[in-house]
Amino acid sequence: MSDTSDNLLHADLTYKIRGVLFHVGNNLLPGLPEEDVQKAVSIGLTQKQISHALEKEFRVQYRGVEVGRYYCDITVGQEVILELKVVPRLTELHQAQIISYLRVTGADVGLLINFGAPRVKVERYAYFYAQRRPDFTWKPQPPDNPVLLYPDLVGHLYECLHRVHYELGPGFFHHIYRRAAQVELNEQGVSFKFVREIPVFYEGEYVSTRACRLLIVEDKVIVAAFAVRDMNAIFEAKMRQYLEHFDKKLGLLANFHGKRLDVRPLRIA
Repeated sequence: MSDTSDNLLHADLTYKIRGVLFHVGNNLLPGLPEEDVQKAVSIGLTQKQISHALEKEFRVQYRGVEVGRYYCDITVGQEVILELKVVPRLTELHQAQIISYLRVTGADVGLLINFGAPRVKVERYAYFYAQRRPDFTWKPQPPDNPVLLYPDLVGHLYECLHRVHYELGPGFFHHIYRRAAQVELNEQGVSFKFVREIPVFYEGEYVSTRACRLLIVEDKVIVAAFAVRDMNAIFEAKMRQYLEHFDKKLGLLANFHGKRLDVRPLRIA
């Protein structure tokens, strides 16, 4: 999806921006966090008289409903967005994320920049490539996982969750995917209850109240939607506690962090 055309959009502007990026990479102390790199790039853009904004706010919409906000590292007018990374190397996930951000911001060009390697790496992406994709399609598959209960409902939930991930893409905070999932369930006519918090007890004594942010769908299935790099055993342990507390038998852990949605079912007797 890189913009490799000879007739590049905003060629002069992006050429100047790249000059700033390489100058920062060649002169800034290596190994600094992203916020320091962001400030250095901002200083360089200002010196070159390139008007820009830091952490500009954009509304994230799903099916016409606002589900959250996205804050762009650096925006240059309405034309270019800069996504800064300090990682050993850029991955397909980083590339998918900037495509997500292009769709949200509507910018013409996105520059994905990595300052974490010995030499600065700049990848260029164009908005019209971000818009080139087929409509979402879903082919129901007969469930062959003995863990799953309520096959029709679970199949419908899988479709809804995958549609959310397809439409938004990776790169956003947990609550954006949770709210989008609620919008999709409403759109599909699937009933659910959103639970914000749960009381904590020990030996029958109240300890505290903790946030849980769960969807209880059709009073049967608990869905936890989030976006984390690693879905470890703690997530399963928490889901088991939620299932016991709400007296349900099946939970779905839906992780929207990756390039592909990761849904893990959890069943208790």
